[in-house]
Amino acid sequence: MKKTKIKEQKKQEKPPVATKEKDVDESVMRRVKIKVIGVGGGGGNIIAELLKKLKDFSYQKVDFVAVNTDNQALKSLPRTLKTFPFGNKLTRGLGTGRDVEIGERAAKEDIEKIKHLLGDDRDLYIIVSSLGGGTGTGATPVISKIAEEMRLNTLGIFTMPFSFEGRKKMELSVKALEKIKESLNAFLVLPNEKIFTLTKEEVPFADSLNLLNDKLAESLEGLLRTIYSPGLINIDWADIKTILEGRKKVAYLNFVKAKSTQSAEEIAKILLKNPILDYKLDNAENVMFNVEAGKELSLQLLSQVSEKVSEFAPNAKIIFGLSQNPKMKNELKITILATGSEPEKKKISPKKEKEEKKKEKNKKKIIRKEKKIKEEGGVEVRRSALEIKEAEEKEMKKEDEEEKIFEIPAFLRKSKEK
Repeated sequence: MKKTKIKEQKKQEKPPVATKEKDVDESVMRRVKIKVIGVGGGGGNIIAELLKKLKDFSYQKVDFVAVNTDNQALKSLPRTLKTFPFGNKLTRGLGTGRDVEIGERAAKEDIEKIKHLLGDDRDLYIIVSSLGGGTGTGATPVISKIAEEMRLNTLGIFTMPFSFEGRKKMELSVKALEKIKESLNAFLVLPNEKIFTLTKEEVPFADSLNLLNDKLAESLEGLLRTIYSPGLINIDWADIKTILEGRKKVAYLNFVKAKSTQSAEEIAKILLKNPILDYKLDNAENVMFNVEAGKELSLQLLSQVSEKVSEFAPNAKIIFGLSQNPKMKNELKITILATGSEPEKKKISPKKEKEEKKKEKNKKKIIRKEKKIKEEGGVEVRRSALEIKEAEEKEMKKEDEEEKIFEIPAFLRKSKEK
């Protein structure tokens, strides 16, 4: 009986308040557990690179797992990265051949297995995927939906195709993203086109992708440092949950290094403009930013940077953290995470939408006619922009007249034809 009473007392006791930095760090690490899941070939490659760059956190409560139907692709990843094959009955351990439907079916085939992957009591699941291929585009909506049904805290990070990869691939990516974001707390979208903003030099394709991964790794490192490092003004897991609360929130994440000799304007400029993200902070509803610096950091500079963040996010609830690092001399490391609702898309009237569709249809019709003339050995037609516009208007007028005829009731139409 005595043993039972002791156990009951222990359950009711609150965790001890940490007094030393070491105690704070250990209590935080004991509480917060994170899993980073890379879906498909692209997602697996991204988290493999992140694992290399975030090695300081790999031994803590952060799990990195690559998820794929392609066993060969999983074997090619570093041994330090955990792997999770799925859909073997359907794909027989092969890839999806860029077929989104196969990627979706493979995930649905192994729903129970995926539930087991997600059911290990982690505080946050970060889902990473390159949209546009077969596995990532098809399976990620299924995985994110399962996570929603299990009521898990989720953050999605997705890359979008280059424009030169074609309109169809982009359309598939956008369609998948629309499904995925419905199930997530928050998500970041990284257009591959943003690579060109990271460097003006001509660099090999593989190296340019690494630039994107480097910037993403830096931002994630900042987030992990914020969660795991002790602070004078501490940001805890409850604060992170507040930032992620809700569904389909658009997120902004950035991590920058600056000098304490720089002005607040300079620091705010690099902090509030992540070159790999499209995000307007005036849409933010919650903002968390954490400053890590040496003991010489002035209150004035800290206050000025905070004011700049408030100016750019006027409607947001702001959570602020401060960590001191004696090893840092005249240096600042700042992480910002913001979330907000998507800006409302401008509504197009049904009439205008119909006109736009007609224009597109007629433009294609004109191109087909000119192509046919050329194929039949006719003279190649080279038209000016004005001539093309006139031809489009002529086609539209013709269509309008045809539509008017069919608006007349059938019995009147017949009598008119007679």
